Amino acid sequence: WTLVKKKTEFDIQKSDQTVGAYIYDTLLKKPDQKIKGKLVRVIERKFYKAELEQILKTQQQFHPELQDKNIYQLCLEELYENNEAHRSSIGTKDFVHLFLNDIIFFQRPLKSKKSLISNCKFERRTFIKDGIKQIEPLKCIAASHPLYQEYRLWQWLQNLRILEKETDNIVTTKFLNTEADWIGLFDWLNERKEIDNKALMSHLVKPFKLKASDYRWNYVFDENNDTKKYPCNETKAQIKFRLGKCENIAPDFLTKETEENLWHILYSVEDKFDIEKALKTFAVKNNLGSDFVDNFKKFPPFKKEYGAYSSKAIKKLLPLMRMGKYWNEHDFHPQTKERIEKLLSGEYDESIRNRVREKAININTIHDFSFLPQWLASYIVYDRHSEDGETVKWKTAADIEKLEQHSLRNPIVEQVINETLQVVKAIWLQHGNGREDYFDEIHIELGREMKNPAEKRKQMTNQISENENTNLRVKALLIELMNEGNAENVRPYSPMQQEILKLYEEGVLNGIESIDDDILKISKQAQPTSSDLKRYILWLQQKYRSPYTGAVIPLNKLFTTDYQIEHIIPQSRYFDDSFSNKVICEAAVNKDKDNLLGYEYIKSNYGKTIELCGGKHVKIFTVDAYEKFVKEHYSKSRGKMKKLMMDEIPEAFVQRQLNDSRYISKVVKNLMSNIVREDDEQEAISKNVIVCNGAITSILKQDWGLNDIWNELITPRFERLNKLTNSSDFGEWTSKDGKQVFQTQVPFLLQKGFNKKRIDHRHHALDAIVIACATRSHINYLNNESALGKATKTEKDKKRYDLKHKLCTKRFNTGS
Repeated sequence: WTLVKKKTEFDIQKSDQTVGAYIYDTLLKKPDQKIKGKLVRVIERKFYKAELEQILKTQQQFHPELQDKNIYQLCLEELYENNEAHRSSIGTKDFVHLFLNDIIFFQRPLKSKKSLISNCKFERRTFIKDGIKQIEPLKCIAASHPLYQEYRLWQWLQNLRILEKETDNIVTTKFLNTEADWIGLFDWLNERKEIDNKALMSHLVKPFKLKASDYRWNYVFDENNDTKKYPCNETKAQIKFRLGKCENIAPDFLTKETEENLWHILYSVEDKFDIEKALKTFAVKNNLGSDFVDNFKKFPPFKKEYGAYSSKAIKKLLPLMRMGKYWNEHDFHPQTKERIEKLLSGEYDESIRNRVREKAININTIHDFSFLPQWLASYIVYDRHSEDGETVKWKTAADIEKLEQHSLRNPIVEQVINETLQVVKAIWLQHGNGREDYFDEIHIELGREMKNPAEKRKQMTNQISENENTNLRVKALLIELMNEGNAENVRPYSPMQQEILKLYEEGVLNGIESIDDDILKISKQAQPTSSDLKRYILWLQQKYRSPYTGAVIPLNKLFTTDYQIEHIIPQSRYFDDSFSNKVICEAAVNKDKDNLLGYEYIKSNYGKTIELCGGKHVKIFTVDAYEKFVKEHYSKSRGKMKKLMMDEIPEAFVQRQLNDSRYISKVVKNLMSNIVREDDEQEAISKNVIVCNGAITSILKQDWGLNDIWNELITPRFERLNKLTNSSDFGEWTSKDGKQVFQTQVPFLLQKGFNKKRIDHRHHALDAIVIACATRSHINYLNNESALGKATKTEKDKKRYDLKHKLCTKRFNTGS
């Protein structure tokens, strides 16, 4: 359509006529010519405007009123009674200008959306309106503002860590050991629009002549798609790029003040004529040539995005986040400087709470108040970080307020949260009779999929589909193995055997560098043909090797007691039942490894001979051989490789909590905190809001026997299917632990897309019961119990025996 547009405009210009005259002449020559959508489609507004201007000027000659200056002034006073500035600016014009630019072709600016900009949590303004004192929060700063761009970059640097890919060890000080190193990196990033992992690693390793591919940052990183970019100083980079095209620009031209003035023009002026006019004024004021205006008048508009704080707050925080040549104590706000002096001297001040003194305990001089993380700078300046300035307490159901429409700028999220609030309100009124302070605690399960952006959810959906295909293929393999009779002790519907075969298949596929396309195709199918299965089984045979000995684990012996699933990080030390923490090894080796990490076991037992069943023996790898084996066979499974190379459990593993503070989660937790917050609580999230996720509820359902209850609930449906099909395809009664239970099942060909846990809505009620019964102790216990392992008395003292006794020991009420 753009080519058609250009051709139409060219034809009109070539005819040397206005649009109307061009159409008229064409119709005289071709009366049947279609005009709309054919002869003239889309053309620039200037063609219509030029024609109208000619018409108005001609009309003006025949109407004396249109030439009368007094009538023109009266019109301006009527139209722009309160807009004196605009009235003055067009006072010397005439009716043609008024009709053309202010009435017919006038485009009013879009309605301001300033009310939707988030409020700053730290800064407010006070003013008098109608004789009443008003206090309202300041609006957050534009993300493109030079001040925010610098703030964001310092914050990004403060959170940056460099990791060794192989071990995941933090090696930041290897590359950034001195203040000069950090300043050099800041200077380099401050000139760039954005940065990715590859560019950063290449820059950092260059002086050391190391391989950039051996390191990565701690930000979002995908080995197979290393394209995630983070913004640096986008505003400065774009301005400098265009200045580079201008002639005679002094090297020191772009000062902070100049940059901010230029940004203000580019950000706030939207009309292309007005922006050109403003740029000309800026150019004259700064002795710049005409090429400056030509280069900047088509500057792409900045995104209407905003930071988390106001410019006033950032001006107070930023001086504490800078370092080196960028740091100056004279930039500190007077009030901040006074607080710092009292922190250093220990002088009492009721506005400085004890927790702030505790967080700043290692800061001893004024010069130590540099390169501070944003959270610590917030405590120093404002005495708080994530805590609310004014906490809210809803004492009755009537106090619960719905979110204002558009307050979160996401209608789906608003709907979810408002429905949550209405459910809480209904429970309060129905079960609590609206009684004041009815709730003691509120338990929340965070939906894991809600935390992720669209692209991540798409990846998760693909992964779920892949997993489903794998599950069906593994069942088909087990059925084929059982029918062939070559493998021992095969039970196709055993979850344990399905899992061990999945691990076997994964280990083989990841451990071989080059795989034939036809085998690769079978490995992704849900239901391969019988001939494909036979071929695949032959290919899998003898290809899996034990990670601790290198000995081959034959497929036909896989389901015997000779081999077991082994947890790389023992469950007794840290609960991780994920696929990335499991391998297959000899049962005797698994027993000998006990509760050691994989790498720990190798380091303390290398070369050791282990006796297997049937008088066979295997030898434990040497350290070098183990490292080589792991790198060769697990390079495609980074998570598993890192765990196999771990010689201690990182502190982050032990201490991490499952509470999530992403956007929707944070809003829900904040709102629920308004209901159960205690009087002296300042934190945004109350200690009486208890959060868990799906992983925790799954474990508790299993441990509390609720999965068996669920099977009992759905048994009648499967019995009915057996009756309808006159078969036992959907399950049968069997004896389990001396008890008759109905073992549900679904025919293999019907299994794709089926999940018995979600065949009706009662599973939501079951989850709700588990969430209600889960306590903070349960969550802490499942995360931290026995995290420090066995051995010394000190370690044992640190274990949560109180929680274990409280949660895991059966106790009976012997009272009458």
